[in-house]
Amino acid sequence: MKLLKSNRGRFGALALALALALIPLSTGTASANTTPGWGDDKPDVIWDCNNGKADSCQYHETNAWTSLGKRRQVGNPVNNCAGSTPLGFDLTFRTDRSTEYSFQQETKVEVSAGFSDVLTGGMSASSTQTETWKAGTVTSAGTTLKGTIPAHEAGGYWFAPYERHSQGWVEVHYGKRKNGHYFWYYPGQGSTGVQINTPVKLSDGSMKGQWYWATWKC
Repeated sequence: MKLLKSNRGRFGALALALALALIPLSTGTASANTTPGWGDDKPDVIWDCNNGKADSCQYHETNAWTSLGKRRQVGNPVNNCAGSTPLGFDLTFRTDRSTEYSFQQETKVEVSAGFSDVLTGGMSASSTQTETWKAGTVTSAGTTLKGTIPAHEAGGYWFAPYERHSQGWVEVHYGKRKNGHYFWYYPGQGSTGVQINTPVKLSDGSMKGQWYWATWKC
């Protein structure tokens, strides 16, 4: 973690003092401070950004890429376990995904609508016209499957979304000193401690991904 100067006129003199005063990040948290990875001697900047308690919050993206995410089963399996003849079906499968945020070691940390916009504002723009993403929105994908399930078998669908992964850090400014300083960098300037995974959308608004169908013996 690095602390930005609180008095711009004395930055040179403060730099050495701040370097000597830095305390290593705590691996635990107390009830008074819920931001993952910070101790009680540091403000809970994520809570403050979520609840409008800071003058400004800015997300700085340091790394980003797109990849195929994990498969998750969609809907209930099609069951013909007790049947003696093939079972015909015509079913529609649908799945929804939303942005997942994590800070340091914690996963699926919720953020407010306003803070979501701050995080989106710090992410680099989409690189193509056919694929887009927006943090904080729910994106859906669906498909219709027609076919038959053999007797004594079951089948099901899985979906893996393409996700845009963003890593970076949050710069927070307070109008009054908070724990001794106006500026805080979470979890450190230039770090990748804040992670945002956002489903990729196609031009028609549907979620980009791959469907997988599998059958198995009952």
